[in-house]
Amino acid sequence: MDWAVILVLHVMFQPSLSVLFTVEAERTMYESKFGEDVVMGCRFQPKLSNHQAALQVMWQWFTSTLIREVYHLDDWKQNVATQDPDYLGRVVLLTEELHKGWAKLKISRLRINDSGTYQCLVQTGEGADYKTTTLSVVAPYKSVTKHIEKAAGGDDMLLTCLSEGYPESPVMWQNGQHQTLSSNTTSVTTPEQLVQVTSRIRVRSSAKDSYKCIFTKDGSSATFQIPDEIPVPQKRNDALIVVLSIGVIIVALIIAMLFYRRQKGFRFHCTRNLSVDGQGKSDSVAACIAKNKDNEEEITIFNEGCMEENLGAFLKNHYSNFSLSTEMTHHCEAFAVEELPHRLQNNEGKSVSLQALLPKAGEVVFLEGSPGSGKTTVAHILVSSWTEGPTHALSKRVNLSTVRFLFTIDCNRVKGDFFQEIKMQLSLLEKTEDELRTLLTSEALLVLDGYREGNHFFDESLRKFVMEREGCRVLVMSCPRHCPILNDTVVTGRTLQIQNKV
Repeated sequence: MDWAVILVLHVMFQPSLSVLFTVEAERTMYESKFGEDVVMGCRFQPKLSNHQAALQVMWQWFTSTLIREVYHLDDWKQNVATQDPDYLGRVVLLTEELHKGWAKLKISRLRINDSGTYQCLVQTGEGADYKTTTLSVVAPYKSVTKHIEKAAGGDDMLLTCLSEGYPESPVMWQNGQHQTLSSNTTSVTTPEQLVQVTSRIRVRSSAKDSYKCIFTKDGSSATFQIPDEIPVPQKRNDALIVVLSIGVIIVALIIAMLFYRRQKGFRFHCTRNLSVDGQGKSDSVAACIAKNKDNEEEITIFNEGCMEENLGAFLKNHYSNFSLSTEMTHHCEAFAVEELPHRLQNNEGKSVSLQALLPKAGEVVFLEGSPGSGKTTVAHILVSSWTEGPTHALSKRVNLSTVRFLFTIDCNRVKGDFFQEIKMQLSLLEKTEDELRTLLTSEALLVLDGYREGNHFFDESLRKFVMEREGCRVLVMSCPRHCPILNDTVVTGRTLQIQNKV
């Protein structure tokens, strides 16, 4: 309904507005938080005479140049044909309040662009009238992420604070004496229209002091203790090197002795112990046990060739510890067999097989879908299929036999950079960044579930890895338009979509 229609209604019912029928806004101003719900109301007099009385209720959001229909109740039935897509599935009219003389609108999962002026128009057999009210959606700067790094050149350190909210917040820095310091503050808008504010100062690493960043909009803050929080480079442990060197020599001697005995006719057998501890190290690495028939002596030797095999077994063991319930497993299998073949499409709108989810070596595949479309279920299917191998019920639909290592990251939990998240989420704390790089090759599949740009440290390190990687297959699962910068970064890639269930 445009302004011309509203004006006609206003003129048509002007006599009744002043005499019989009136609408009053419950409040002139509402304020609510991003992601939460709000209920806005307008009261009409007189109330409805009976449960079948003629009734129309319309809520609209408008500016001087644009009108969006939020909700339209026509003769007690919702009319969704003209509803603005931004509100689809997020608004409801509290019908139980209508007979009390209230037209109350509930908006769920508030977005920043829900802010603005709303008009409530009510028409009954007694007449018609409307009133306006204003909604302001804010997002507090709740969590402040801090980061310390060495500045280029000299001994200075860069202290960084990052947070998201709305509207944009200034950032004030103070030292331990409450003196205000100059800073470099920048801001960008996220896909959710939040403002991501990043502020930095440069300090001397030798100065013993505390530094506090304060997001003045809400008072959120973070404090740095310098030099206590400056990362200390790992020092070489000469004693450990000596012990390891002696260990290597002993192992070499044992291998030589066993080889000599084998040549003499002793029978040996090889066993592997793939048990792992919680930090991703082999609890006892693959070993060969030499047995003499007469005295049954056993000698265990270190087998370096099994280290990568141990990592693959460790990852499968890690995923097995978080195995799905029987009910969830059946759901995933039914989803993959009955729904996904019809809903999984390429960017030309053509259906593709589940095997299309596996990127080629060096390729990035973006799997896009709205919230609740089944992206995380796809991640569960890939992880369980890789973990169980040929015995998995869906192994013939998606063949992962070429994938030696599967690394999956829940992007809803990320706090650090890309390699830190791999180590934390997969319990690979003892692995260095260089070691992980050597594993993320064409034999590896990296699955990013629920990725959304907005974490500066994770986004930058991920984009750097994507540009520098050597053949690693990458599957990015996200909502549409949640990772535009990464999309632009990728040279070799394609996009798949999971269509909403009809």
